Amino acid sequence: MKLRLLLPLLALPVLATAGRAQTSDSVAQLRRDFTTVQQQRDTLAEQVNQLRAERDALQSERDALRTEQDTAKAKITAAETSAVEASEAVRAQKEAEMTVDMTVRAYAIKEQEAADAVKAAKIAAERQISAEQARDAALAEAQQVAAERDAAKQAESAAVAAKAAMQNELYAAQIRIENLSRALSARSGVAAYAPSAALVPTPVATEDFSTPVAPANPPASSVAKVESPKSPTTPSAAPAAPAPTTSVRTHTVAEGESLSLISFKYYQSPNRWDKIVAANRAKLKNPDQLRPGMVLIIP
Repeated sequence: MKLRLLLPLLALPVLATAGRAQTSDSVAQLRRDFTTVQQQRDTLAEQVNQLRAERDALQSERDALRTEQDTAKAKITAAETSAVEASEAVRAQKEAEMTVDMTVRAYAIKEQEAADAVKAAKIAAERQISAEQARDAALAEAQQVAAERDAAKQAESAAVAAKAAMQNELYAAQIRIENLSRALSARSGVAAYAPSAALVPTPVATEDFSTPVAPANPPASSVAKVESPKSPTTPSAAPAAPAPTTSVRTHTVAEGESLSLISFKYYQSPNRWDKIVAANRAKLKNPDQLRPGMVLIIP
């Protein structure tokens, strides 16, 4: 049941990482689109400037042609007395009119091209604005994903802390049950209560620091001091003293154990883990380097 409750919390970092990767790809694509739109806008601006220059040149040419047309009209007026001159003047006038008409048509075409270029420049500017808005939205989404990732990390840390607290409480209850069972056995002479498999803490490899008279098959993680049971034939006999030893006590780290839990097993307090770290400084330079299967010296 606890694993099913913790699975959604453990999946949150993975989902946050996937969302962050997808957002990064989207931001990169939007930046490439934004660069392309800027290049198109600059190209259209250059075309507009070129068309305007051509339009100015055509206007100058049109003015020159109109001047030539006026000159031709003056020649026609001066040559009215001569049929040949009049005919030539009429022909020159027609040619000039045709040239002016072609120039006007060319100017109209250039004007239309310039208008189209201006319209294209406006469309490019609108696309640029849209790209900037999309970029801002993508950045906001990336910030939201980062906030959700931080929230998921905080939730994961809270879940780990809650799990450690529950394990500490479980071990504390186990040790209290074993101590009460041993005390009751010592007073009544009845065999000590053997906890069920669900309450027995994870066995650890330790040297025997218990008293000579101990219940059958005691948990290896329990080091609580209890009174030795009295002999049924010698009611006034004193409890046996622990045998002196110089051997080193060790503990093999099990899956899911922490330094606080190990400290609680041996010292009945989760706050003496720094003593264990100091005794194992050669192999455990950082408390976060604790791994299952590691053999620790318990001072």
